[in-house]
Amino acid sequence: MPETTKDKLIDTAVALFAMKGFNNTGIAEILTQVGVPKGSFYHYFKSKEDLGLAVIDHYGDVLCKGLATSLQTSQGAPLVRLRQYFDEALAYFGEHFGRCNCLLGNLGQELALQSDTMRAAIGRHYLRVEMLIADCLTEAKANGELASSADETLLARQLFAAWEGCLVRAKLAQTTQPLRELLDLYFGQVLKP
Repeated sequence: MPETTKDKLIDTAVALFAMKGFNNTGIAEILTQVGVPKGSFYHYFKSKEDLGLAVIDHYGDVLCKGLATSLQTSQGAPLVRLRQYFDEALAYFGEHFGRCNCLLGNLGQELALQSDTMRAAIGRHYLRVEMLIADCLTEAKANGELASSADETLLARQLFAAWEGCLVRAKLAQTTQPLRELLDLYFGQVLKP
């Protein structure tokens, strides 16, 4: 299916917001890269915040779809599949270090105190990711891979929060080591029967 102008605006905004942030990216810059006049923007979006919400939803959908697909199609026990997902992300970041980030996390840090609407949208996608991880941990618990007393929701929330924090640390240190250490700690010591 051919990409529409609206899709191009969202895709370009994703790339620019990931690199420069929401506040440091102007509508004119997005329009120039897409090659459309200003009137086209307002045909698709009421405001820059409206575009931001579309970007959040697009990115959140891609993230959740990728995680769900990986967990459903990978081979092995639940914890093996979950670790494989994160290992694949780690390998990608190692090859494309400039993309070592999560747009939801970046926008959350930047906008949480500026826009309740955007904060809530980011929060909804965080919850979706956490629920996918929690479902995998529930399956692991049923298979005896995880302690019967484990709180899958709490473990999922803390794993994703730690991952997001380690992405920031990895950018600061310019190495994926914080992410690797988190995965080794979590899957080697925390997620145990």
